[in-house]
Amino acid sequence: MGRNKEFDYDQKLDIAMNLFWAQGYHSTSISDLENHMGINRSSIYPTYGDKKDLLIKCLDKYLKGKVIEYTKILKEGQLDAVENLKKILRLAIDESISEGRTCLAVKIAFEISKTDEEIIRLLSKNEKMIQEIYFQIIKSGQEKGIIRNNLNTEVTAAFFSSSSSALLKKYALNKNRKEVYDMIETLIQMVKP
Repeated sequence: MGRNKEFDYDQKLDIAMNLFWAQGYHSTSISDLENHMGINRSSIYPTYGDKKDLLIKCLDKYLKGKVIEYTKILKEGQLDAVENLKKILRLAIDESISEGRTCLAVKIAFEISKTDEEIIRLLSKNEKMIQEIYFQIIKSGQEKGIIRNNLNTEVTAAFFSSSSSALLKKYALNKNRKEVYDMIETLIQMVKP
């Protein structure tokens, strides 16, 4: 008779995610995961898979959380597209500041996405969902006349989606929130009529 798992799946997944976030994928060993998660590899492998499978589960959970946060902004504030754009861009910066680390997706994208097709697909799929949220906000703003109508909505959404990574990099290098917020204001001014 098999033993029941005596641990909380999501709690252990969060521990692994934070370890990958702190150390990176390549620097995190299975032994590190065992020690931090408090479970042995004979529980890790059947529950989460190998190290890469575990990273993918962690990354998937993280990315779904981001999409939920951004969708919430879209649904709660459909009246003002300009404010929604600011909220989403500031959210990424503020979370990075409060957590003292950059976005997990950005970290993994730079560490291993060039060499791993599965990671590329996962990050690309998420990027398309985030880009769609920006698209809906921009399109709504164009319909209400508060965002320029002559902009290519898809390209502008892709630009805003990509800009959050650049803003995170700027903050990581200078630790100057005001400067990053000023850059956000400049981005917003570029799309207003």
